[in-house]
Amino acid sequence: MKKIIAAILAVLMLFSTTVLFASASDDEKVVRMWYCNATSKKTGIGHVFLYFQNLTDEPIMVGRYEVPANDDVSVGCFGTEGPRGAGVYYNLEQDLKHYRAPLGVSEELTADELQKVTNKMKAYKNHWDPIFNCYYFASKCWNAGADGDIPYLLVPGFSRLIMRLRGAQTGFADLLSQNDPVYKQSELPA
Repeated sequence: MKKIIAAILAVLMLFSTTVLFASASDDEKVVRMWYCNATSKKTGIGHVFLYFQNLTDEPIMVGRYEVPANDDVSVGCFGTEGPRGAGVYYNLEQDLKHYRAPLGVSEELTADELQKVTNKMKAYKNHWDPIFNCYYFASKCWNAGADGDIPYLLVPGFSRLIMRLRGAQTGFADLLSQNDPVYKQSELPA
């Protein structure tokens, strides 16, 4: 009888250990997502976008863009500055190089949280107008995965105030990769 009880306890311990490992991997952070606001040196108008840093040694999907291991991507919605028309672009913020005074707040996401953000991005139509603008896009995507919501208040300048209240950082723009290819979301496979 003691041997049977010992065998059952051994199996239970093995199973409980496996469950702990599985739940730990579910909580593993795979990406750092930044909510960013910068001002155009050309127009003086604010621009809100998201920036993602892959924290893993494997490629990950952010929206429709595959981010290589330990690499990054910016994602934003553009109107007239979109080189191929209005819509969502990957890596365009780095390519334009005319934004100043960038602010950012960040949060690390698990694979499940990133998937929620990715789903929101992929569902977004290639559209921009004064109401459904870069701020709208970035806030909707951020709120899909982050712990704290950032309210959409129409004008990108309001997001700077909200970000400052949340302890926004400067200097993160030095992290942005340079010379990555620019893609419009509609150009990438769904």
